[in-house]
Amino acid sequence: MYLEPCAKIEAGALTFINFRSIVIEESVKELGGKATVTLPRNYAKLNGKSVLELIKTGDPVTIWLGYDGKLEKEFTGYIREIESEAPLVLYIDDDLYPLKRTNFKKAWKSVTLKELLQFIAPGYEVNCPGVNLGAFQIANVSAFRVLMDIQNTYGLYTIVRGKTLTCQFPYDIKGTGQMHTYTFYTPTVKKSNLKYKRAEDNKVRVRVTSKQRNGKTLKVEVGAKEGEGSVYETSLPTMSESELKTFAENWYKKLCFDGYQGSITGFGTPRTKAGDTLKIVDKEEPDREGNYLIESVTITYDLTVGFERENKLSFKV
Repeated sequence: MYLEPCAKIEAGALTFINFRSIVIEESVKELGGKATVTLPRNYAKLNGKSVLELIKTGDPVTIWLGYDGKLEKEFTGYIREIESEAPLVLYIDDDLYPLKRTNFKKAWKSVTLKELLQFIAPGYEVNCPGVNLGAFQIANVSAFRVLMDIQNTYGLYTIVRGKTLTCQFPYDIKGTGQMHTYTFYTPTVKKSNLKYKRAEDNKVRVRVTSKQRNGKTLKVEVGAKEGEGSVYETSLPTMSESELKTFAENWYKKLCFDGYQGSITGFGTPRTKAGDTLKIVDKEEPDREGNYLIESVTITYDLTVGFERENKLSFKV
């Protein structure tokens, strides 16, 4: 049965229903999602006015996608940039956009992660582990820049959904908690490049360091021998050696498992999102069934591919 893809975008005071393409990118490991909308040439003017006179950077945007006239909200954000050549292209940032427009300056002798996040994101509900960052300084930068520094320094990933801000360790990443199912050899799967691998074939080494208050640095490493595989490393705020070991072992267990690796593409529904859980079912090899964190999703809507979602899998959940 054929379903007709449909779309609608509200940008500022305008509503668009025809597009050359819409691409939405979300990832639990990238700070903020983004969308790129390419409009057809006949949208150069509306009611005798240039589209550029009617929308501007900073305008709120809502993207709706669906089938057979049944639309569901897919993405919300703000216009970051407008490419004014024909065709017109809109570059849109997600709900992190307002945090790029702030500016803070403050220093702490000691601060917890939650205290810091509440300071740079007032009005947001904050979910995060109970971590003390020790001395910390913000020097005239945006909340977005602080979140980038936290990710680069401590490996803590941040997701913003509406007015909820969640900051998590790499082995504990979770998003909305929604569960979806793709079954091989059924209409739920459009294409796949998944490969099934055994845990013993995953050569991974995890390296975790933590600077202590006395200036010394503790280091814990687990996994494959030095030089035998991929190295995953991060630095954490003041932690004991036993805490570092627990962290490293938990992360290693998430990276080494019997299961699928790669990406799998479905149609517009089910509506998978980065941070959701995807159940992979193979009726020919039922022992390979498993649940996986969706690390990233690329949603594409255009005349060539129709409406599809490419899901990159991460660890088992």
